[in-house]
Amino acid sequence: MTGTDINKSTMNFIPKSKKTIAKYTLLSDNTNLGIYPNFENAYTKDTNCPTVNSLKNRFYSVNSPFSLDINFDKNNYNYKFDTKVHTDNTDMHNLIKRTLSLDTMKNGVTNLQMLSPYAFVTDDKELEVTILQPNIINKNVEFATGSLVPHSWIRTINSAWILTGKEGNVTYSQTKPMFYVLFNKPVDLQYSEPTEKIFRYWQHSRDITSYTSNITKHFNYIVNRRPKKLL
Repeated sequence: MTGTDINKSTMNFIPKSKKTIAKYTLLSDNTNLGIYPNFENAYTKDTNCPTVNSLKNRFYSVNSPFSLDINFDKNNYNYKFDTKVHTDNTDMHNLIKRTLSLDTMKNGVTNLQMLSPYAFVTDDKELEVTILQPNIINKNVEFATGSLVPHSWIRTINSAWILTGKEGNVTYSQTKPMFYVLFNKPVDLQYSEPTEKIFRYWQHSRDITSYTSNITKHFNYIVNRRPKKLL
């Protein structure tokens, strides 16, 4: 059996599926949305490896809107941004302070988040997306990986880090991803302006974890209110 035959044979074990329609949008009350880059396909090129090729149209990235060095502990954070790419003024500092969130939970776990307005929308009930760690400088932290089903739960995606030492560090760059995303099936991922239906459905679940500990009960309410079609 030749190498080509082996590759063709191996491909039979990797399920193929049509691309499902998925959109990303920007959900925010802020007016600074122009600083946020577009998602890019992180799959670079076809190879002779079927397992690598299976990532095609499933693996995406989005670069950080800021070039920013952050140090934090359980009580405070401080930052320094690159003045070669950012204007050093009050508006810029206020924007960063709105974007960064530091929280120490009851169990003692401290996490720092770079909040973002990115959210995924689809009418495919089976689509799942996992948020993965970017390849950026970090110290004494662990990336908070998570998954969600965007059909039922439209939520903004954040770049979150859990403190594992006394003081942590994360360095973002506009030239590098703030996170990667991996879908469980190929998607035709395109940008969409948030329609009124999308925005109103998002409002049902927006920040709900800040107000209740019984997420399952309220989540069932929210799903029952979802329009049949959002796209």
